[in-house]
Amino acid sequence: MRLRPLIILLAAVLCAGFIACDDTVSTIGSSLTGDNAQIVVDSSFTVTGNSVPVTSINPKTTNQLLGSINVPGYGSLKSDVVAQFLPSTTLDTEEFSAENIDSLILSFRYNRGAFIGDSVAPMGLTIYQLTRQLPKNIASDFDPEGYYNPTPIGTKIYNASTLNGTDKEKIADYRFIHVKLPVELGRNLFNAYSENPDNYVDGQVFAKNVFPGIYAKTTFGSGRMTLVSLCGMTMYMRKIYTPEGEEKPDTIDAQHLYYLVAPEVISNNNLTYAMSDKLSQMLDEKRTLLVAPTGSEIEMTFPIKEIVDKYRADTDGIAVVNGLSMQLPVDSIENGYGVTPPPYVLLVLKKDRDEFFAKNKLPDNVTSFYTTYDSSKGRYNFSNMRGYVMEMLSRDEIKPEDYTFSLIPVQVNFETLVSDSYYSTTQKQTESEVLPYLASPAMAEVKLNEAKIKFTYSLQTQK
Repeated sequence: MRLRPLIILLAAVLCAGFIACDDTVSTIGSSLTGDNAQIVVDSSFTVTGNSVPVTSINPKTTNQLLGSINVPGYGSLKSDVVAQFLPSTTLDTEEFSAENIDSLILSFRYNRGAFIGDSVAPMGLTIYQLTRQLPKNIASDFDPEGYYNPTPIGTKIYNASTLNGTDKEKIADYRFIHVKLPVELGRNLFNAYSENPDNYVDGQVFAKNVFPGIYAKTTFGSGRMTLVSLCGMTMYMRKIYTPEGEEKPDTIDAQHLYYLVAPEVISNNNLTYAMSDKLSQMLDEKRTLLVAPTGSEIEMTFPIKEIVDKYRADTDGIAVVNGLSMQLPVDSIENGYGVTPPPYVLLVLKKDRDEFFAKNKLPDNVTSFYTTYDSSKGRYNFSNMRGYVMEMLSRDEIKPEDYTFSLIPVQVNFETLVSDSYYSTTQKQTESEVLPYLASPAMAEVKLNEAKIKFTYSLQTQK
């Protein structure tokens, strides 16, 4: 049995209870008893760090950031998209043929309010067809030059306002950007399946043999960034025929979302960011900044050696580690567009940074942690770092790679787990993904010199 909370541990000490030995350093002992036990809270430790430029990210997400915006104090950010599609493995070839395709529509769906900037600002989007396979190691600094046919296959002027929308659109949880594509493209896609269904066996085969994908480029406007949660191509079908025994013709209309941007295929946000003079000056002044999606993260030196040395020097008797936490005060950076600090940050050992994202790992609370921005108190609070100090206490040597961390803006996605029992049904949210932050511009100054580290342990000296 583990007694983690401090108040429970103190009660156990006073009542001469027992603490499990897996909460102690194995060479020290297995229990705390007697009147000479005490709780030690040490907040004397400090952290240091510096800003590190970030020129590209690879979130591996189907979310697509479209648009261009210039934010005083932040800078200018532009995002275009390249994407492959996962095709349906079955098309309705019994009811329809390629000649029945009336139109092919590319749709970008975004949640209501999922944008930053002016909702009524007109933005222009131009769609091009890719001509070759996208690289597997694609990242946000990807240059699509040479990967697409420069003749557009679709254009659209759009905004994010619902003022002129229908009553249904005004109350909907999401909106669409619809772009009409050439009907010939739709018929070619349909024929490719009719002639050889194996062309549709998976996204990679489809991209190689039939349709490499699209390049969606912002070609007009600079007032808004929109976060797209779903992208797909829909075929609209119409068949006019005369039923047997009837004189008047009849019509069959159908629409099929046959193609989707999905995790199984490559999708990438091509980001172009120019940092503001204000942020550049702050970096020149050696201030520690988080700027996202690209811009700056923080490299931090955590004082774990000092913590371990202090603990070992102080624990000549029996000792139990209660907890380790760190609070990082945050200053918002003034701007006129509501750009806020990143909603989540990841603290991960620098040596593990790239692998963490490449392998879609989740924080283990030993060498990687995440936390939510506390806007009411202006801070990031890492409250559960106990596993980290326990791991370091088990080592004979602590190297620089064991205490050099990266502090990174991230997006945390969740899934709901449902557990049924005879008596009740419970739901629990758990982390499903931790990705480099992409949703919108974000920035903050982290005051490392004001960071508060709290190391707590129980100590019983020998008489």
